[in-house]
Amino acid sequence: MLMKKIFTILGALVAGGLATFANPVTYAPQVKMNAASYDDEIIFEAPEGELTWLDRSCDGFVTGHFSTTHGEILGSIVQKVEGEDGYVYLSHMASEYPVDTWTRFERAGNTLVMEGVHAIYREYDEYEDLELTVYLAPMKLVVNENNVGTFMVTDDCRYVLNIGEDGTLTSADPDILLGVCVHTPDPEVEGNDVWIWKGFGDRNIKMEAAKGEPISLPEGLDVANWVMFDGYQNNFVQVAIDGDDFYVNGVDRSLPDAWIKGKIADGKVTFPSGQYLGADMEIFYYSYFCGAEFSEEENEYGELISVASYADSAIFDYDPEIGKLTLERGYIINSTPRKLFALYFYDNVWIAMQHRNPETAPLPPYALEYFYDYLGQSVFFMLPNTDEEGNILNVDNLYYEIYVNGELQYFDITDEDWNVENTSRIPYMYDDWEDFWVASEKPEDHTVYLYYDGEVENIGIRSIYVNENGEDVYSKMAYWGDTSSANEINGEQIPVSVKWYDLQGRQVSRQNAGVAVKVATYSDGRVVRSKIISK
Repeated sequence: MLMKKIFTILGALVAGGLATFANPVTYAPQVKMNAASYDDEIIFEAPEGELTWLDRSCDGFVTGHFSTTHGEILGSIVQKVEGEDGYVYLSHMASEYPVDTWTRFERAGNTLVMEGVHAIYREYDEYEDLELTVYLAPMKLVVNENNVGTFMVTDDCRYVLNIGEDGTLTSADPDILLGVCVHTPDPEVEGNDVWIWKGFGDRNIKMEAAKGEPISLPEGLDVANWVMFDGYQNNFVQVAIDGDDFYVNGVDRSLPDAWIKGKIADGKVTFPSGQYLGADMEIFYYSYFCGAEFSEEENEYGELISVASYADSAIFDYDPEIGKLTLERGYIINSTPRKLFALYFYDNVWIAMQHRNPETAPLPPYALEYFYDYLGQSVFFMLPNTDEEGNILNVDNLYYEIYVNGELQYFDITDEDWNVENTSRIPYMYDDWEDFWVASEKPEDHTVYLYYDGEVENIGIRSIYVNENGEDVYSKMAYWGDTSSANEINGEQIPVSVKWYDLQGRQVSRQNAGVAVKVATYSDGRVVRSKIISK
């Protein structure tokens, strides 16, 4: 089982002698703010200066749909820049409101001071149809007569961090919240603004230099590609074995290049807890590999939930003859090396060597369904990332193409640099949230919107895999609708393999073909050669 980031299960509602925190949407008049008191500039880029990585612990607040919770935060990433302009800049200053922007502090003796309220983000409010600027401000707890609490901007609007001898930064007043808020003019309060706490922020902050050191793979080791199934999907990992030392990377899908090291003994591989994986900048937490014991408990709704406890190692059963690890004791991706603060949970994992024949075709798509409604024409299909022998395929080399009534369809594909290519080859994971949809929880599920002028009688889809030799290997065609021409496109059979050669006769990959000779082999044995110019 793989679970997502910890803030979905973080902490507990404020209890004991403290106030109950209502969903913070109540307008609360604040002290008068003049133009100099708040800064609308959002700092998106790191300023020039010396960069330091900090590890933050704090009491962090987060708001869901109905309530505000808070609890201990460990291993949260902050970056510090000693700016060449004399200021100190800190990034991502609200641990559970993950926006990668910077906040400016002024050095005053052995302190860092944030004066006023600083913009950190802008978000669009669909209900009000307006853009809201989100600010960071020092805030104090205020409790009403009903023992319902919220945070309000402090009178002096000044937040201070003490600087320790070793450079550690700590809150000068641990009860003051560095909180996330928005503001709007209040016409009924003369000269005042309304400041609304958004339910996020940190208090009792401590930030110290990050100390993690990643595992390095010894030079000269042979590295082999294996496959890992983590209870959710298959991924490629790399394995290296040096005597009784067992190295593997990719056990954390968020940091696929990070290595862990274990020991082989008595048919098992044991990986010690506390191995540093790196900084996960998607969620702004440091990541450590740690063992875990899992058990089931019943929650307040009578549901069985999986509960993890920290263990000193993760243990896999190891079969060297077939090359397979099977998880015996689970593991977590943790934000600290020695204390439970889990980011992801893994309790059903195997890692295995595969022996793939490059000529083996990928499995064809299946479960094709055509839809025509007010949204337009679309086709849904399942697209496996395995070959016909059950081996896992690298989705970076896997494509598909779509035929409607025997006509190959072309689409505009936009890459990460916003370059647009009109092509018939669609990358396996391509998703633009408009014409192409890949299910986030189940990447095998695909939906593509079609723009076909005329009645759709049949749709054909096949996979294309650029194999280990740089050759195109095609799956069988899968069809929806009238299948009378199931093996033909416009009256001609489709190729079962395509290879590319340069003008000197050397085999090349399609992506680097340039001016090349395309050699297509068909299921009836015909071989067709043609000169192709790739742009």
